[in-house]
Amino acid sequence: MSDFRNPFSTDEHVFVDNCLRNTRDALIHVMASAVPGTPTYREADRTLAALDRLRAELDHDLRGTTSWERDPRGLTSKVYYGLVKFIGSPEAAEDHAQDDFAAWVLDGE
Repeated sequence: MSDFRNPFSTDEHVFVDNCLRNTRDALIHVMASAVPGTPTYREADRTLAALDRLRAELDHDLRGTTSWERDPRGLTSKVYYGLVKFIGSPEAAEDHAQDDFAAWVLDGE
């Protein structure tokens, strides 16, 4: 059961995760630049932990709303926990009938 009134589409999950990855990268930069133990460092650390908890919840939601039959490339597990971002794919609209991730490829593939 989704926590959303209208469950996120696969495209929305990918978009949100790409944004969260950018935020996570920024927080890691703050932590690498801040003096450990300072309020700035502690707040960035707490925010990073909260962000990771949010990503886990969103991953759970994605897995509950995307069937394996509609994920022939096995991309569901790479949305919130993969090592690379997704980028738009030039796939035709008719490919969406069989693949919820037809509009996306992994960056670097």
